[in-house]
Amino acid sequence: MNEAVIYNLRSKYLPDHIGNKARNLQSLLEIRNIRVPETWVVPWDVYEKYETDENSSLDQLDAALQAHLDHAKFYAVRSSSNIEDASFNSYAGLFKTFLNVQGFQNIRNAIIQIWEATHDEAIQAYLDKLNLSPDNIHIAVILQEMVLPVYSGVLFSRNPMTGLSETVIEVVPGYGTALVQDGVTPERWVSRKGFWVAKPDEYQVPIPVMKQVLDESRKILKTISKPIDLEWVYDGQVVYWVQMREITTIKDLHIYSNRFSKDVMPGMIHPLIWSINVPLINTVWLGLLEKIVGKIPIDAEGLAKSFFYRSYFNMGAIGEVFARVGFPSEGLEMIMGLVPNQEGKPAFKPNIKMIPLVPRLLGFIIDKWNFEHKIKSRFSSLKENLVFFTTTPQIDVPLEEQIREINDLYHLVQKIIYFNVVTPILASVYTRLLEQQLSKLSVDLLTFDTYENLHELDQYNPNIALMKLHKKFDLFLQKENFGRPSENRELSQAEIKGTDFEDHFNQFIRDFGYLSSNGNNFTAVPWRENPDAVLEMIRDFQMIDREKSRRISFEDLPARGLRKWLVKLFYKRVRKFSIYREQISRSYYYGYGLFRSYFLRLANGMISKGWLESKEDIFFLTWDEIQRVIETKDPEHLLNKITARQEEMEAYRDVDLPDVIYGDEPPPVFSGSFDRLRGTPTSQGYYSGPLKIVSGMEEFHKVNAGDVIVIPYSDVGWTPLFSLAGAVIAESGGLLSHSSIIAREYQIPAVVSVPNCMRLRDMQRVSVNGFTGEIVLLDQQPGQN
Repeated sequence: MNEAVIYNLRSKYLPDHIGNKARNLQSLLEIRNIRVPETWVVPWDVYEKYETDENSSLDQLDAALQAHLDHAKFYAVRSSSNIEDASFNSYAGLFKTFLNVQGFQNIRNAIIQIWEATHDEAIQAYLDKLNLSPDNIHIAVILQEMVLPVYSGVLFSRNPMTGLSETVIEVVPGYGTALVQDGVTPERWVSRKGFWVAKPDEYQVPIPVMKQVLDESRKILKTISKPIDLEWVYDGQVVYWVQMREITTIKDLHIYSNRFSKDVMPGMIHPLIWSINVPLINTVWLGLLEKIVGKIPIDAEGLAKSFFYRSYFNMGAIGEVFARVGFPSEGLEMIMGLVPNQEGKPAFKPNIKMIPLVPRLLGFIIDKWNFEHKIKSRFSSLKENLVFFTTTPQIDVPLEEQIREINDLYHLVQKIIYFNVVTPILASVYTRLLEQQLSKLSVDLLTFDTYENLHELDQYNPNIALMKLHKKFDLFLQKENFGRPSENRELSQAEIKGTDFEDHFNQFIRDFGYLSSNGNNFTAVPWRENPDAVLEMIRDFQMIDREKSRRISFEDLPARGLRKWLVKLFYKRVRKFSIYREQISRSYYYGYGLFRSYFLRLANGMISKGWLESKEDIFFLTWDEIQRVIETKDPEHLLNKITARQEEMEAYRDVDLPDVIYGDEPPPVFSGSFDRLRGTPTSQGYYSGPLKIVSGMEEFHKVNAGDVIVIPYSDVGWTPLFSLAGAVIAESGGLLSHSSIIAREYQIPAVVSVPNCMRLRDMQRVSVNGFTGEIVLLDQQPGQN
């Protein structure tokens, strides 16, 4: 009978209904050389029987406690429900924990208090906020022998706010209740790749103790292959692990970075450009990635996101690809600039999960090794198809037909993009392979004449064409007796009309008129639309005559046998693919630039119907919106939408943008003129609102719904405030402080350990960033908007 009431967690025959906390502890107990205090569990069916037959269930409980526990020892008594520490949410702090409980009667009373907590009014309000019913909650109870702690702490195997691959440890002297209830600010230690990258300036905990905690956590992570947080205590000699739960805050967290997307798609991006570029380009990239790693659970538009009309890449999606091919996540973080480069280069780490990818990788490599055949066969026909489109499309074409022509252009350009993505990559790979072979001959690639006598490249270089045209321009001036124009005089197209130079000029426009200040943004005016500026560029062009040092030619290399064959192989491939790269790049930029001509023609048609006020208005609509208006002939609110977006783009033009954005919600952005406070972020999210400074219960009454509450610390007695708060700022605390736990459950941002925050003033507006810990003071005077 007793075995049905209480179980030791080391038992091989545990029932299913022991709750998530107990199940997690059982997983810890299965790891060798990891110490867990002796622990028992009272399954939740005992609680359910207590609800219907109190006397009988308590008699069985008393007998079981006396049979299994030591009345002289002290125990921690805590809940282990079906909703706590689950993979979908933690619901930490929902029920009470009792420490240092001694004696069977006291243990029994603690168990009963945990059972009856579901009927408590404060808990009920909490459950209502989370849309939970007490009827759906099943409560088991853990009984764990106490360890007298010298230090207690919590360890997060990943940063629980940002998901970064760093170990975060918070620690306090004595019992861990100081972390949760007593308003103590813990020591905060951060480790990356085994090295401390952050620790307190003055710390109490000896480094060997922290190293022991870190080393043992690594053993645990070899078995538990998911982000976890672990509670531990140190008794002066060894570390005991007392709780474990999955980190749920980062499970579906998307992380976006503009570190290299701002090079690919720089500047502000109009809605039309975004709606064309993202599916156009990302579909190609996604297809290439899936050829290597298989299906990726994200679509082309999910690879990037527009924040403040700027491009941000979804690094989580890219990180999944990195992980599948054995590249560690910290490598991606270095690319994002989140981890300093001086911490070392990430190492490629093959793992057993890569075995199914080997056939894919081999197939991909073989396909790309023979890629020249695809260029010669498929790309040539694509290039020929561009002649069916023109920079001056016919005007008197129905709008519906214009849509079809743009879609045809879209599909053609997308096929060209495939070659424009792969060919430069292969050119870089072959260059790297050539560099490796040259290094074995003690020859630096920079001193090697890779492009010796490769004059085919000249036709793709606008500078060479400009130099030749500049010389013809000088001859033209002399022949026409213009003399050398002064710096203040401009030569117009009219003055070259009908001359031989006009023919040369027009050929230059045909060859390079597609170029613009941004080849991936067709709002940028191409050279062909500004011929007078091009004429001025030709007039003023100068090529600095630099002395060239003699480079080592292929024939001069001291290579023999296999080495010479390998150098020659990659040398020829670099030269070939450099030419292909320029050929394909020209076709891509020319083809992509044609979108401008076709959309401006479409804009003129929409202006004639009164749907737009100017041609440039079309850039503020998405491609889907344009097609929908033309299909339905219903332009309702179209001009208002355009005006709103124009105003937004202007408002966001000069704001300070973050390099990294956590989550899909745009963070608040500001100019650099606002004062800022910083603390430790402990609950994710963004929120802006008025402050209410709350020193104690006597000031609870002044908090209104949506206020940002500023508190010295919090324990359970502060819980009623959180049902109204829009965000939390605390002067003390850490990731396991009560304010942090409750804020996470209410899904409101929290920043703790904020020095001097209690000196702020009521009604002062602030913006709270729960990812970075930044608090922006939006006004300096209370009540100012």
